[in-house]
Amino acid sequence: MDAAVAGHCRRAHEPVDVRLLVLALSAGVLAVLMLPRLPPAAVLAALALPALWPWRGRSLWGAFALGVLVCSWQGQRYLDARWPADRHGEILWVDGTIASLPERRPTAESGRSDWRFVFAPHSSALPRRLRVSWYQSDEIVMAGECWRLQLKLRAVHGSLNPGGFDYEGWLLRDGIGALATVREAHRCEDGDRGHWILRLRQRIVDRLRAELGDTRAAALAAALTVGDTSGLRDADWRTFRVTGTTHLIAISGFNLAIVAGFAFFLLRWGWSLWPRLCLALPAQRFALAGSGVVAVGYALLAGFEAPVTRALIMLLVLIASAAVHRLHEPTRALAYAWGLILLFDPFAALSPGLWLSFAAVTAIFYVSLGRLRAERPWLLALRVQLFLALALIPLGLYFFHGLTWLAPFVNLIAVPLVSVLTPLLLIAQLGFAVHEAAAPVLHAVGWVLEQGYQMLAWCVAHAPAAWIPASPPLPALLLGLFGAVLVFLPRGVPLRALAVPCLAALALPRNVPVPGGLELTALDVGQGSAIVVRTRSHTLLFDAGPAYEEGFDAGRSVVAPYLLKQGIRRLDLLIVSHGDNDHAGGVSAVRELLDVRAEIGSETGKPCMDGQSWDWDGVHLQLLHPDGRPWSDNDRSCVLRIDGPFSILLPGDIERRAERRLLDMHRPRLRADVLLSPHHGSRSSSGADFVSAVQPQIVVHTAGWRNRFGHPRAEVVARYAAIGAAQYITGVEGAVHIGRDASGRLRVVTWRQRAARWWNAPAAP
Repeated sequence: MDAAVAGHCRRAHEPVDVRLLVLALSAGVLAVLMLPRLPPAAVLAALALPALWPWRGRSLWGAFALGVLVCSWQGQRYLDARWPADRHGEILWVDGTIASLPERRPTAESGRSDWRFVFAPHSSALPRRLRVSWYQSDEIVMAGECWRLQLKLRAVHGSLNPGGFDYEGWLLRDGIGALATVREAHRCEDGDRGHWILRLRQRIVDRLRAELGDTRAAALAAALTVGDTSGLRDADWRTFRVTGTTHLIAISGFNLAIVAGFAFFLLRWGWSLWPRLCLALPAQRFALAGSGVVAVGYALLAGFEAPVTRALIMLLVLIASAAVHRLHEPTRALAYAWGLILLFDPFAALSPGLWLSFAAVTAIFYVSLGRLRAERPWLLALRVQLFLALALIPLGLYFFHGLTWLAPFVNLIAVPLVSVLTPLLLIAQLGFAVHEAAAPVLHAVGWVLEQGYQMLAWCVAHAPAAWIPASPPLPALLLGLFGAVLVFLPRGVPLRALAVPCLAALALPRNVPVPGGLELTALDVGQGSAIVVRTRSHTLLFDAGPAYEEGFDAGRSVVAPYLLKQGIRRLDLLIVSHGDNDHAGGVSAVRELLDVRAEIGSETGKPCMDGQSWDWDGVHLQLLHPDGRPWSDNDRSCVLRIDGPFSILLPGDIERRAERRLLDMHRPRLRADVLLSPHHGSRSSSGADFVSAVQPQIVVHTAGWRNRFGHPRAEVVARYAAIGAAQYITGVEGAVHIGRDASGRLRVVTWRQRAARWWNAPAAP
């Protein structure tokens, strides 16, 4: 008996492979990130108890429990510090420091500037980091400065849609506890304190702009030197996205590896010139240590932003593994790096950059290590680039809903170019800081950067359909990843034949069925409207939501991702109710990312006119307004009626005058099961006669959460409540999906109720 117990205890204490431990740790973190609410303390305590008893799976269970505990603890800290919703809109004077390189957008009309920056309050009663917007300011804002700001504070809240960008999750990753706008401001009398690294970065950016001017070369140089991307515009990011070169611009693992690699070869060569030094310390060991120090310095220059810190941890672990001659086991080194990152920042698992970086490094090791004979450098570089292009396709499709076929070709030139320019740029910056004689080198590097960008822009302009929008289901993505691995297996392995069908799974058409033959989804686009109507084989988009210059674009961030998630790449019809930005702003992005077959009401489509009608799959669609008379902007909105398994009325932004015409001309046609409230629930719409004529069972108000217009107005809500209509606000509920269930009854699914995670604000007005 004693021997059996001793054997059991010995097996319980056998070391477990670190890769399995990190896998268990990751499972614990991901489990918490999938929850709608954080687990209570009692559950966490019960989860940790099995790790205290010696049993065979104790180590793995302990790693899993550690992941759960760390993520839950960090999550609760964030929620406790976040600005509460019941204090939304409160105005306070706040002393603090500008804790980021500020983004500046000059406004041509007034000569003033719009600023956006992270603000670190000095008071512990406020969240540690605020995302602040300062509109129409005459002031020049600098990183590291102390300011006293009168702020209107807003609770964290963003749009929530299937497949759409999770703004609240993005704020979580950055540790932002509240949003704010500046109403009044004064510089602190006692001046600036600390933040010397941030101020050094600001001086470098200012020096670049002074020397290179307000040019794209200066913006690219600032991005590659100190990680400041505020000078790059949406059009620039589109160019990088379509050419697959975004990873080269924002400082991340690639940039750190380039700088560290350059330092390694330089230090190794220099150390080798002194034989006595090599006897005391081998040149390779010295170069490894020195390259690590240089990488830390570069990360310091980039402000230790979260992506840079994660990349630095991975790089330092790999350097340490090489120093102790263990790089022949790269997966073990990567496991250590992954585990450290998750323990340091469990929310990093929400970042696409983390997954892409580790996938890229793993792919490089997979292709380049373990070969029986060394390949020629150019052939190895080509093999690595091709494998990266294949292996990263599934991750790109999952995170970005598309891929670019240009990436492998452009990167064959862009990667070596940036690999040379980045160290040169840092050396030129250092030389210019010492003496102005280095300015020509800086200008030369800037010129090459500008020419490189023009090459990318030329590729985007002339390459046919370079960006391929798609969003395959998860099983297809996993099969595609498996297929990419199979392609690069050694010759003669029988499984290689399966690579083609596995990769082909990514291209299979996907179409989510429409139960009942008709469904409507009112997307949450903030204060705006975007409605998707589907029949069995057709798709209609009624409005595309708002878009703001150098800011949120509902067409790109919400509408297209949702449609691609449903397997829809073709729109049979796009109807733009009228030209206001909150309805038509996202149209350009929708056209760019989807195949739009026909349009009504847009500047390039047919005019919207009463009397037009058509049939899809047994569903009748008819336009009821406007007629040929002149109308105001809102009253000229298209009004669409849909009759099928249930009836829908989509009236755009019509107001009382247009409502009266509809009552006069189409009263019998107004009655509908589902109504989109006119003009987002404004008091100028939804008159008593109109509400009585429509008699909807369900009313959807497409209005932003606590919007400045007060939509939907209380009297309008009361009017619909009086007839017994169920009411939903997209800004509160997230996307609202309406269809018929198996019993034939109308069924409403709200996305914030169904799919929200614990960091998402609750569905409360």
